[in-house]
Amino acid sequence: MTHQQNHHSRRDLEIALSEGVTEFEGLQILDADLSGLDFSEITFKNCGFEDSPLKDVIFERTRFTSCRAIGSNFSYSDLTEARFKNCNLSLTEWRASRLSDAVFEDCKLTGANFENARTLGVHFHKTSLSNAFLPKMNFRKAELEEIDFTGADLRNCDFREAVLHRCRLNSAHLALAKFANADLRTADLGELSFESAAGFKGAFISKDQATELLRNLGLRVS
Repeated sequence: MTHQQNHHSRRDLEIALSEGVTEFEGLQILDADLSGLDFSEITFKNCGFEDSPLKDVIFERTRFTSCRAIGSNFSYSDLTEARFKNCNLSLTEWRASRLSDAVFEDCKLTGANFENARTLGVHFHKTSLSNAFLPKMNFRKAELEEIDFTGADLRNCDFREAVLHRCRLNSAHLALAKFANADLRTADLGELSFESAAGFKGAFISKDQATELLRNLGLRVS
């Protein structure tokens, strides 16, 4: 059952869920507290949740398409196997949320905070994570395509054996990040210096990237 009427209050949503609504389209919830509600397997299309407290909400296997949730707080929520496509999730909070096997495709997560989130199997595809807070996230053996990590906090992240297709890592914070056997040959690593290149220890880079590094070190390549 699809519901296209805009709902502005928590009570409206509770009634809709009790009536068996499984899809919401054009829903606009601004600064409303939805904590404790269960939206498992619900579909949201073109909906807005901007600045809304979405803490401790169940979103298991929930689908979000072309939604906006700028500045919303998903902390402590269960988003296991949730799917986000073409959504603007900039400046969102995901502290201690459960994101196992969640998928973000063509999304904006600029400045998002994933501190202590459970992210086993989470997948990002063609998504902006610029200036996002992602410490200790596990990307081991992941295939990442067109991910923008510009300025992101990637401290202690595990990229071992990962493939980063056309990803951007300019100005990312890489302290203690692991890149052993990672494929960075098509990634944009920014201006390579001896110091920045050390953060990619053990990774595969292209001949062009290696040449740029040597030139930036003042060595002449012939």
